[in-house]
Amino acid sequence: MSFKVGMPNLGHTMDEGKLVAWLVAVGEPVEAGQIIGEVETEKATFDIEAPAGGVVLAIHVEEGADVPVGTVLAVIGEAGEALDEVPAPAPGAAPVTAARDVAPPETAAPSARRIPASPAARRKAEELGIDLADVEGSGADGMISVADVEDAAPARTLKTRPLSPMRKAIADATSRAWAEIPHVPLTTHAVPGAGVAGSNLTAAIVRATALALRAHPSLNGWLTDGCFQPADGVHVGVVVAVPDGLMTVTVDNADTKGVAEITADIADLAARARAGSLKGSKTTGASFTVSSLGRWGVDSFAPVISAPQVGILGVGRLRRAPRGDGESIRFVDEIALTLVFDHRANDGVAAAKCLADIARHLEQPELLP
Repeated sequence: MSFKVGMPNLGHTMDEGKLVAWLVAVGEPVEAGQIIGEVETEKATFDIEAPAGGVVLAIHVEEGADVPVGTVLAVIGEAGEALDEVPAPAPGAAPVTAARDVAPPETAAPSARRIPASPAARRKAEELGIDLADVEGSGADGMISVADVEDAAPARTLKTRPLSPMRKAIADATSRAWAEIPHVPLTTHAVPGAGVAGSNLTAAIVRATALALRAHPSLNGWLTDGCFQPADGVHVGVVVAVPDGLMTVTVDNADTKGVAEITADIADLAARARAGSLKGSKTTGASFTVSSLGRWGVDSFAPVISAPQVGILGVGRLRRAPRGDGESIRFVDEIALTLVFDHRANDGVAAAKCLADIARHLEQPELLP
């Protein structure tokens, strides 16, 4: 029995993907779950896993080809198995190569060694016309970074160039969201309670947001085709910086996790996002997003909603500010919280109540177990 390996759908905005590399060759034996190739989307590079054990019977798409979601990339089956039906190659695909045209598995040539490089470095090398084999990597295990590629590039005259795939995806999504969604920002300030500011503040904010969303479900979900779909859990997206731009990683069921567990989740997801090894399921499915620019010295800001979500929280830096009670003035460490909501799905009162709950949870550490 043979199994077809298709171009996966890794998000509601994905129409096609690029086959970056094959890590196996036709005729080579594979095990179920083995990583056999890499696919690049607008957001990152993802591993392709073998759906079952067997032998690679055919490869239909060559490295570097962009093909639609669902396109058959390869076929895995039993050694010597005949291919009854061979799909036509997708646009840009290589001619079909079947196992019967190559040596048996035990004598098949091993696949070429994969040059270690980040997805951003591969895009930069392609943009500059540089062979990665000529670049010396400065990272762990010889990993090539964007800086390594740029250092290897000869001096050149500055000129206009197209946006990278990720930058273009961000530009397109932001333009659509800004044009279609009536954004309304609400800002308040919170003084994190004792111990909160000393812990991982971002994780504490995600936890506070998740608890508030559980109490205000009208802000936790998606608006599509004029209908609001509430999420089945509180799945908070966290915006992290990656070499080519920004990526949202998803902390699933954040309302059921403590600050320490959320801290570990964010650290793991961010590291994998920057390395380009994050699974597609961890970049989609967020029902609300938190974006912080505090570490870059920003006091407050109103981010753009990530459609089809209906809300996003912008977090500023922790800063010293005066507060008065009518008789005296004291200085406190406070942060600005800006909740931007889609006015089609909620009104200002509902959003204001949710924002007040986020601030209240941050100011009362006993509410963040």
